[in-house]
Amino acid sequence: MKKKFLITLMVVCVLLPAALSAAVADLSIGATAMYGGGNGQDVFEQIQAGDFSGFSDVSNYTFGVDVRVKLLIAEVDVVGMYNKTEVSGTAYHEFSTLVTGGVSLDLLGIARLGLGIGPRFLITIDENGNTVLFDSNGTPITNNEGFGNALMNSPVAYRATLDFNLGGIMAGLNYTLDSNYTFADGASVGELFNVSPENGKVGVSILFSLL
Repeated sequence: MKKKFLITLMVVCVLLPAALSAAVADLSIGATAMYGGGNGQDVFEQIQAGDFSGFSDVSNYTFGVDVRVKLLIAEVDVVGMYNKTEVSGTAYHEFSTLVTGGVSLDLLGIARLGLGIGPRFLITIDENGNTVLFDSNGTPITNNEGFGNALMNSPVAYRATLDFNLGGIMAGLNYTLDSNYTFADGASVGELFNVSPENGKVGVSILFSLL
């Protein structure tokens, strides 16, 4: 009992100053880019080897929009990424959307550390304007099953962010990691923890605060 109390006290001591020092509400919007030249482990090995050639190749990046709404230490992030891909000779416009909810801590007004979790679903549009939703296995969702079904069968992902305050502008890194869990399979909630941290994707964001 005493041990649990001490742990709770430590958590409060960490979170309370962060909540009191943060703005009551914050709305930030900006651009983000995800590196596709390898997963987190590959990026680390490339940096360690001094090989930065992949980072300078624009074709290795997927670009999109990053929107964050923060209330004290609670934060909701919405990230939309665009990519043009080709499957079996057919060109597609690919839109990936990740919506996460979690916590965000301001660190002495210098940096902001966040961690969230939520579904990531994929939409593709072919050259004729036909829209196709995909589930977590990459299987197309038929029109009569609808968006809700695609959302329920989309992978739940983690997203960690570390941004630095540059005076009205936040610039930093983010790390996105998909799990094997979907809301449609509630009994397999353990899959949320069955992840390999090194398999995530590294990204960068530049955000402008609107509040």
